[in-house]
Amino acid sequence: MSINTSEQDAGLRPSRRAIVRSGAWTVPVIAIATTAPAYAASFTFTRGTADTYTVQIPAGFREIAYDLAGAGGGGSSSYSGGDGGRVTGTITLTSNPNGVALTVIVGAGGTNGLGTANGDGRGGSGFGAGGDGGRGDSIVGGGGGGGSAILLNGVPVIVAGGGGGKGSTSSTVNIVSTGNGGSSLAVAQAGGNAQTNGGVSVTAGGGGGAVGSPAGPTTGGQAGGVGSGSGTGTAGTAGGNLGSGANGGGDGGTGRRVREAGSGGGGGGYAGGGSGGVRTAGSNNGFSNYSDAGAAGGAGSSFIGGIAGVASVSGSVGPVSAGNGGIGTTAAAQRGRDGSVTLKY
Repeated sequence: MSINTSEQDAGLRPSRRAIVRSGAWTVPVIAIATTAPAYAASFTFTRGTADTYTVQIPAGFREIAYDLAGAGGGGSSSYSGGDGGRVTGTITLTSNPNGVALTVIVGAGGTNGLGTANGDGRGGSGFGAGGDGGRGDSIVGGGGGGGSAILLNGVPVIVAGGGGGKGSTSSTVNIVSTGNGGSSLAVAQAGGNAQTNGGVSVTAGGGGGAVGSPAGPTTGGQAGGVGSGSGTGTAGTAGGNLGSGANGGGDGGTGRRVREAGSGGGGGGYAGGGSGGVRTAGSNNGFSNYSDAGAAGGAGSSFIGGIAGVASVSGSVGPVSAGNGGIGTTAAAQRGRDGSVTLKY
């Protein structure tokens, strides 16, 4: 029997079967309009080995969280290479309709300041290479660590500076210090002085850290001083400015040689650290006292300034120590560790 409206109004009830057939159990569909946020952490890129990488950021992605560290300087069993700087924050692209390619350079650690093997005391590659340590006849200074960087169209957006290499001394009198390499912090540190005391006491001056604030332009660190005390001294080498060094960064100054010892190389970065100065006194002919002292290298600088009108930087933390300067009882431990990068977008 068909059921019409008038019969239902009259109090006749349709069967359950009729209700089911007429489309009960239909699930309502609810439409919710959504808008994709400017930043969604959909992809992660991480590297901890020195090299140059290309990272493609897809169209529409404008915010990139970064964690970037420069490389450490070379050390020894008793004295450390400087730590690279570590910076974190967010890069915001002004627009990204077609996708962009970022170039990422991860700096290499400087090698140890102990011994005279060919691989000892070498500066690391990077955005601004670390300076080689001075090569004495008995011992070399530590190599500076290379800077790490994130670049857009060849222009640096973020840079993390490299640490300076330790100094070295050779002497028949008491060695007070060979100097630790400078670390790349908010103020790039100078390298430590090298000093001996006794019949021929000398002090050589540590190389200067790169000068300026990470938020703005920085300039290369000063050459380590000629020092004081007995004998004669020679200044180190100043660090390079942006654009004058490897991959467009600032190289660390190259260490000086002084007979048996050598000074530490400066760290690379936005601007490079200066290498240590050297000083020598007495005769090393085996019949009298002598002192040859080479001071440690200064740190390279970091940069968190972005690119005006193209890429801004916010929420920046650092530069703080990356904790990767070389020190230990083995050649592997004495080598500064490479920098690193993590990008999330």
